[in-house]
Formats: sequence, C-alpha cells, structure tokens
Amino acid sequence: MKLKSAAPLLLALASAGCNNQPTPVAFDVKALMATQVQPTAETYWNSVQYISDAAGSRKIEPKTDADWARTQEAAAKLREYGEKMKSPAVSAGRGTDWADYAQGLTDIATQAEQAAKERNPDKVFQIGGSIYNVCSACHEVYMPSPGGGSPAVAGATAAETPAK
Repeated sequence: MKLKSAAPLLLALASAGCNNQPTPVAFDVKALMATQVQPTAETYWNSVQYISDAAGSRKIEPKTDADWARTQEAAAKLREYGEKMKSPAVSAGRGTDWADYAQGLTDIATQAEQAAKERNPDKVFQIGGSIYNVCSACHEVYMPSPGGGSPAVAGATAAETPAK
C-alpha cells in the first residue's frame, strides 16, 4: 500500500531530471548598450565635429573613402541595433514605448546611413544630434539618472525598468 502511494512521487522526481531545457536568461541590455551601441554611436558622432578651443576653431570630417565607409557602417550598425531592440528577446518585460524608442533609433539610423552615403558632413552632424536625442529620450525612461534627467552624466546608475 505504501509503495502504491509513493509511485507518483517517484515518477515525478524521476521525470523532473528529464527536462534538460536551459533556463532562459534575461537579455543583458546594459551590455548591449555599453559594448555595442555606445561605441558605434561614438564612431558616428566623432566622424564630424566642430571644435572651438584655445587653438581656434576647426571642423573634423571624413576625408577618405575609408572614413566615409566607417561612418556609413556605424549608421548601419545602429539601425541593426534598433531592430535588435525590437526583438522579443530584448523587449520582453519592457513597456510598450520600448518598441517606439527602438523604431526611432532604426529610423534615424537609416537617415544617418543615407547622409554618410551622400558624403554630406553637415547632414551627418545634424542627424548625429537627432541620434543623441532619440537615445536620450529612451534613457530618460529606461535608464534615469539618480537626480533625474539624462543618464549621460558620468556616474549615472542604470535601471532596466521604466521609472514610475
């Protein structure tokens, strides 16, 4: 009698070990931003600069085919990252506005790629500002700094969930 009542328990314990499916791991958005998105955005932003300092004013812009290719490639990668951010693996558990921010990055990065393809430094510079604005708007919600405002301030602590 005792053996019959223990059988379901033994069966449950034995079959529990049969599920070799790995436990899903949450996508690490912070790592994506720090190791891929931020360096790629900086490549794009640094391609065209207006500098005014003690040495005077000067403009930095792509000069060679390789410089322009690097700028265009950075924009294309930003577009890809925007698409990746819309994927279920990345967007799961985030607010409905996450997809809007990701689409905003995709859209502006498409324009950035076209500006680089046209080799238009003024347009690259202008669109670089728009990329910054799209990123900052998302960060205001998903990565607020401790004192409020943009997380671009050094030392800001990131939060992966929307501010309440």
